[in-house]
Order: sequence, then structure tokens, then C-alpha cells
Amino acid sequence: MKKLPFSIHLTFWILLVLLGTFLTYSSQSQASAWRDVPSFNLYNLAGQEIPFSIKDQMVVVLFLSPDCFSCERELFTTQLLQKNLQFQLIPICVGCDWREIKRILESLNLDLQVYMGSNDLKASWGFWEFPTAFLVNQNMKIVEKWHGKIAVESLEKEIINNKLAQVKPKRKKADGYTSPSACSNGVCY
Repeated sequence: MKKLPFSIHLTFWILLVLLGTFLTYSSQSQASAWRDVPSFNLYNLAGQEIPFSIKDQMVVVLFLSPDCFSCERELFTTQLLQKNLQFQLIPICVGCDWREIKRILESLNLDLQVYMGSNDLKASWGFWEFPTAFLVNQNMKIVEKWHGKIAVESLEKEIINNKLAQVKPKRKKADGYTSPSACSNGVCY
């Protein structure tokens, strides 16, 4: 058997490390190209079917699983962030029953509505691991998604950036009153 030169081995390992690095960082925060939120229904703890809707604000849809070790931590952290940034949080436990949700809420001492969802949500939303979070804007478009551990700093930055994008700048008229601006690149008309 012929031995390969050292440079080929080194090149192989460098490419393998680069591929691993790319896959790691690309899975942390992946823009979802402003795709529409799929239509689906949620179920509350009483088993009542509830259509998904948002209230004219940014929404974080957080998918959890009863078998996920880090899901409870992510739910707790996201709820703390929600109190500071005032966005709507919709946690959905996929494959859970009401007893598992009740256990999660009691263990974290949370006063929060957690919904139950079916396993087909993974296919319709396009994710494969837990926890997974989606940032949804007021127009029911997915702006960002995070697989696995959610980088709170990244979530906070995206919420703030998307909130700022929704606010239209105002400009002063000659009489001192403000009106919605028709500005582009610093030029108002």
C-alpha cells in the first residue's frame, strides 16, 4: 500500500475542520428568507384547538420537546428576554401531553401559556432538532430561526432590529408638527 504525502493529509484535515466550522455556525442562526408562517393549530392544556395568530408585534415561536435536556433552560431564558423586550412568546411542546407541560412550568416556576403541538409541525416549519425558535414579524413572515441552543444575544439583536425596521421615522414640518417621513438615504421629500 502506497503512503500519501503529508501535505495531502494536512489538506484533508484542514478542509474537514473548515467544513465542521461552517456547519456549526450556519446552524446557529439561519435566516429563513422571509417565508410565510405555515398555517397550523395549537392546543391548550385543556385540549382545545386554537388557531395560530399574532397581535401586531414580534413573535418568537419556540418549539420544545419533553425529551430535550436544554429546552427548559431556553424557555426560561426566552421568557426573561420577553419581559424586557415586549415581544409575544409562543412556546409549543411537540409530542407533549398536559402533564409534561405542567411539570415543566412548575419546575421553572413560570406563569406562561405553553401549547401542545403535533409531530407534523417539524415538517411544516422545517426543523429537526429541539429547541428551535423562529422569529415572526407582524406580517406573519419568518425573519430568523435558531436550531439547538439559542444565542440570546442574537435573538435580542434580531428582535430589536426588526422592531426598529417597523418604526417609521418622523420628520418635522415647517409648522413644527411631525408626520410620517418620506425619507430615503437621509433625503426627505
